[in-house]
Amino acid sequence: MKFLACLLSAVCCLLSCSQEPVTTETTDTRNPIAIAYAGVSELPVYAKPDEKSKVVTKYLSGESVSVLAKQGDWSEVRTVSGSGWVHSSDLTTATAAKEEEANPTPKFRIAPPTVSAPSAHGVIYLEADVNTEGDVTHVEVLANEPGDPGLLQRNIAALMQAKFYPIVQKGQKKAFKYDHRITY
Repeated sequence: MKFLACLLSAVCCLLSCSQEPVTTETTDTRNPIAIAYAGVSELPVYAKPDEKSKVVTKYLSGESVSVLAKQGDWSEVRTVSGSGWVHSSDLTTATAAKEEEANPTPKFRIAPPTVSAPSAHGVIYLEADVNTEGDVTHVEVLANEPGDPGLLQRNIAALMQAKFYPIVQKGQKKAFKYDHRITY
């Protein structure tokens, strides 16, 4: 019986010793050409320099990013599992990242469609409630100088279609209000 217990113990020991160690290091060891920062609230990192390719990870606003290469409007950045591609325009400097963290500015992911009215004159001023995901949930009318209820409703509907990048402060998404001004 002791022999069987010792044999079982030896087999377990051999099996545990033969397993390869788990590593979390990146496989890409190139030196970065620059250090940049995520300039949007959620920076998607694509497998290839193409928006239709798979998103491999995301960086949050203000996180540092090692830039490995540039190709047109795209930058190759280091990820935990290797590298991926981001829009270069979504990267920023350390100073700008700190300023954005302190005073976040709402940015459209999808801007509201333009509502044209060549004969209208005046300003329509709207205030939108935007949730943590960047969706407009409610619109309040602050001013309607043209006085055209149909034009006002079309502008409200257009603003409701807009999509914002979420505002992230200290790693948390925040709901916010957005003042929208349309001049005719």
